[in-house]
Amino acid sequence: MARLVFRNFWSFIALVAALSEWLLWCWFAEPRATPATHVAAVVLLLGFNRLAAVALEHEKHRRPVARALGMGALGLGFGSFVVAGSVVALALAWSVVGGLVAWPAAAVGAAPALPLADPGFRLLGSLGAAASAGTVLYGYWRGHRALEIERRTLVLPALPPGLDGLRIVHVSDLHVGPLTDRAALTDAFARVVALDPDLVCVTGDIVDSAKTDLEAWTPLLATLRARRGVFAILGNHDRDAGVERVAQAIARRTDWRLLRDAAATVDVDGARLHLLGLEDRRPPCIPDRLPSIVAQVPANGFAILLAHHPDVFDEAAAAAIPLTLAGHTHGGQLAVPYFPQLNVARFMISRRSVGWFRQDGQYLHVSAGLGVSGQRVRVGMPCEITEITLARPPETDAS
Repeated sequence: MARLVFRNFWSFIALVAALSEWLLWCWFAEPRATPATHVAAVVLLLGFNRLAAVALEHEKHRRPVARALGMGALGLGFGSFVVAGSVVALALAWSVVGGLVAWPAAAVGAAPALPLADPGFRLLGSLGAAASAGTVLYGYWRGHRALEIERRTLVLPALPPGLDGLRIVHVSDLHVGPLTDRAALTDAFARVVALDPDLVCVTGDIVDSAKTDLEAWTPLLATLRARRGVFAILGNHDRDAGVERVAQAIARRTDWRLLRDAAATVDVDGARLHLLGLEDRRPPCIPDRLPSIVAQVPANGFAILLAHHPDVFDEAAAAAIPLTLAGHTHGGQLAVPYFPQLNVARFMISRRSVGWFRQDGQYLHVSAGLGVSGQRVRVGMPCEITEITLARPPETDAS
């Protein structure tokens, strides 16, 4: 189901928006409409939202008016979906509670009334609709700009002494293109550079779509720097945008090193760190090239894997790779505040949707990303910069 949705993403968004908008209109306005009128209204709204999606794909500097109209129209449609969902959820809860209260009557055959027309529920539903609308509005206005910097010291027994204290900044899913907030991404890059990391690792989806103006975005990408270099892989959006086009633009206009099913060795004061880059593939072929990349690491070599999809972690852990860095999920972009694991991606993409995971002594970090896709909105899931300091276990007194 999730694969079908993502393959027809904009059509799915337009359909969901159309159904939600009409559902809310019917609930608030209570129009007298025939079945044919309902169908016609949904079809018209579907066409309107699908045209808005086309307009939304234009870069701001190319077609500012069309892009603004498209963003506004689809924002209204997506907001309607969230509001309608909250009303339906409240209606179900109301029905369950009402059914429990009226259980003795129900047992003798009395059917519970539908809550949507109940005056008490209309008040509750209106309050719920207002609260969810305000939450979505925040997600569009400020939520997508929210940024957190996580600092974590990772103790790894296999770490060579020369790599003790090495600092790596992990960022992912930049999604530069029509939806990008340029000022927010510029600020995020400045914060990364201010950390003065030894390495920066970018785990895919650098570009959002084929409509991305690479000439306009690569100068900003080039500002992302680290002492020993920026290493990156490509993700599914890079592939859909034209993988060779994206790779060539990055190679020509930045100092980044793209790892395309390849390994790179970084010398750090006589110690060697092997960075493995796995280019993204469509499921179930994600880990197909991993064995050949791991084979490039010498015996007892210390390696870190850059992978776009977190589901490669099973194979990475089996190959005894101490640390895997991944992205792809955005943490769902929508999560229950203070409960990041309760997010959209956990149910649609991967159970390893965001944060840290451990398996067989190996670690995985899944970044929430710096960008957005589909809609410029985040709720309960801010953008993320992660600084990882590699450390050896503390020495113990043999006596």
